Amino acid sequence: MQKETQAYEAARKELIRWGGVSAALYFAFVLIFPLFPYIYREGKMLDLEMILRDGVRALVFVYIVGLAVLFYAFWRMLRALHHFSKEHAQKSNELRKLTLGLGLLSGVILLGLYPITALDVAVYVVNARNWVLYDANPLLVPPGAFPDDPLSQLAGEYVDKTSPYGPVWEVLGRIPVQLGIMDIGAGIVAMKIISLLAYAGMAYLIGWYGKQQSSGFAVSGVTAMAFFALNPLVLLEAVGNGHNDMSMVAFLMLGLILWQRGKWAWATVALSLAALIKLPALIVLPLFGLSVLMDTPTWKERLVRALAMGAIILSLFFISYRLMGPFPEVFSGILQSFGRRSFSPAYATFVILRELAPSLSGLILPNTRNLFALIYVGIAVLMLRRRLTLLEAGFLAFFFLIYLSNAFRMWYPLWFMPFAALNLNSRTFWRSFLFSLSVEFSVLSYYILWRWHWRYWEWGLTGPLAPYWDYFKIMTPFTVSWVFTLPFMGDLVGWLRDKKRYAEELWV
Repeated sequence: MQKETQAYEAARKELIRWGGVSAALYFAFVLIFPLFPYIYREGKMLDLEMILRDGVRALVFVYIVGLAVLFYAFWRMLRALHHFSKEHAQKSNELRKLTLGLGLLSGVILLGLYPITALDVAVYVVNARNWVLYDANPLLVPPGAFPDDPLSQLAGEYVDKTSPYGPVWEVLGRIPVQLGIMDIGAGIVAMKIISLLAYAGMAYLIGWYGKQQSSGFAVSGVTAMAFFALNPLVLLEAVGNGHNDMSMVAFLMLGLILWQRGKWAWATVALSLAALIKLPALIVLPLFGLSVLMDTPTWKERLVRALAMGAIILSLFFISYRLMGPFPEVFSGILQSFGRRSFSPAYATFVILRELAPSLSGLILPNTRNLFALIYVGIAVLMLRRRLTLLEAGFLAFFFLIYLSNAFRMWYPLWFMPFAALNLNSRTFWRSFLFSLSVEFSVLSYYILWRWHWRYWEWGLTGPLAPYWDYFKIMTPFTVSWVFTLPFMGDLVGWLRDKKRYAEELWV
């Protein structure tokens, strides 16, 4: 008993120590990049570089060093919790509460952070405000329809585009404005609060209701909760930058928890609502339906469940979109989103081939979607052969979707977090941890290397790469090459080290 108490106190102290360091760093970020008064500055600064345009660029290195310490602290807390809870699971409840409390403390602090890497949260406010003030349904009317509105300029690249999000999200986003919050600063805080509530709900579900997939080693609820709730990527992107992906993944987690408890009908509702917040969640529904039917003993019951699930999904989608407007106009924003291109392996391949083999480059972006469809079918087949579980299949599906999309954003790794958190092992941990690390540090490429240094580098301007020396031709292959390869370093470590030990010890 004394040994257990000592181990508990050691884990608790480690959690408080590094949790406190993390909270202090998030507070420092808020002091350096405050939402107020920057959001009211003339010109409406849209990203980190514009915030630092007043000659204080050195502050970005504070951010970079802070990120490094945050991920180190995250590692220390996870390791301490994992090693303690393996031996003393009965005392984990106190640590769950402490972990959730530290995560919520950091989340509350980050409500005051200027959205450093993307101002999408301002677009949510603009769309909701236009809907309330001008009766402009965001699925049908773009922000640019109101050029005289003082906030329309905050829509940025979305000014002439209708919303790519689902009806459920637009209704959620409308609530703060409907309650009278018209100010852009207060509106952003309100949108962040929605994400914070979704974050808290998901962390609670993981810690108190989640069941780890059966494996050769024990991962406790507190470890799984900390893996999600204390992750710097989750806190910075979901709360600090206020992305609505947090609401989507929270409903995904709710659906998975209900599925684990045998409540397939309610799980279908929850997963459908996730897809009605943001469309990527739609890829889970066929895999989920396949899993439910495979676990159903008779063909008669399978038919009944298939019809019931189909009715739930189709009715929710039809009613939700039909209430928002006429078909097919309500889907225009979603269709426009398929044309986006940015820092992804598919786009990097396109950029390179466009210079080396222009005739072949046109085949890349359309066929990456076909490649994903082929892989997705393969994942479903492996499920049918019982080589993959739903959690494994969902993780892989989102992972491949991110890698094979024509566009990538830093917060996309949030998508596979529910599946990793409920099936936490060496592979899912390392891929999630290292991907979180690589995308958060990609600001090194976006802001520092090119815009502040390489853009004016004499060797680049006059050297052998001079004909190709522009931002997308240079930085897309450079950034993608390390951001998308680092997540597999954990697999390499597992291959190089003793495989048995790697399979039994998560983070030694």
